[in-house]
Amino acid sequence: MKQILTDYLDICLKFRKEYLSKPERKQRRILLTEWAKTQYADGNLTIPELYEFWDKYKDISYNKVFIENVIVPAVNVDIRNGDIEGLKFLFYCLRGKDAILYRSSDSPVSIFSNESNYKYSPFQLADMVLEKEPDNEDALKVKYFIGKEILWYSIHEIPYGVLNGVNGANISDIPDMLSSVDRFQTISNKLKIDNDKILIEDCRNFYAAYREYLQQLERYADFEDYLNKNNISYERYCSTYYYDKENKR
Repeated sequence: MKQILTDYLDICLKFRKEYLSKPERKQRRILLTEWAKTQYADGNLTIPELYEFWDKYKDISYNKVFIENVIVPAVNVDIRNGDIEGLKFLFYCLRGKDAILYRSSDSPVSIFSNESNYKYSPFQLADMVLEKEPDNEDALKVKYFIGKEILWYSIHEIPYGVLNGVNGANISDIPDMLSSVDRFQTISNKLKIDNDKILIEDCRNFYAAYREYLQQLERYADFEDYLNKNNISYERYCSTYYYDKENKR
């Protein structure tokens, strides 16, 4: 095992995995900061070495300091060499994690994207893998969970409006937004996930309705008025609504 990994492991094993006291957290942070500053002659790991260490010590490796100082440099080298094995490793790190971690800024994929100054978004990183391996499940899952959150967020303010990102959607946005629903459905089907029907249906219906509403603003007080007068049913969405209505219909 290379010295950079041995030293990291020694630091982590000095402390319990959780429930550290404030002084213990401070001490660990100091040690990890010093470790990150150390210049190791053999500091660059290969992707196989990353897999080997991760599989043995994933509980202590899912750590921003480790990801930034060990994983990101190794993946960058791999990309410069024209390979996708490093990117595949980033997605591999998320196996078995809860859906929320796929969207978290602390995920290896998000940290890598941030460290590259967002030259590549998590979506683009996944596409780089899928261009060469269209059925790579780890990359598909990243696109799936991030895509699902984007779709949900776009309609979470119903009946007040539809969002494109953090702003209200414009008429010109709707075609691309509808295409994104199609792409999400394709990924959902590939992963054999069948509980997204209502989300997909709602997005298509509300996107189309919002486009119609924007084309005739003078006729309605607001989007809620449009929905009511055109007999388009809706629920008042909120942050706790995650499309589990299939069992209620």
